Amino acid sequence: MALTQQVQRVTLSGAATPVNFDYPSGKYLVKNYSSGDIYVSFESTCNPATSIRIVSGYGQVCEINERGGAAGQEKQKTIYINGPGEVEVQQLWF
Repeated sequence: MALTQQVQRVTLSGAATPVNFDYPSGKYLVKNYSSGDIYVSFESTCNPATSIRIVSGYGQVCEINERGGAAGQEKQKTIYINGPGEVEVQQLWF
């Protein structure tokens, strides 16, 4: 595996949008450049009631869990984001 940054910039359409990476990860940094709130989930439904809310102009580290550190952490290649406008997603632990 090449030691490169895993970053994607995505324009959202207001529906749950999958952001796919080549390697599984359990920790992502999501930045909200849009003018509204976005919701982040590790489930495809991306239900606002059970998702991570990030307000406009902010970023947040989003993790599945930290059980057992990197070796015990749940990981997946896709994170789902719901909302309007542009976001940036970076894998932090892959």
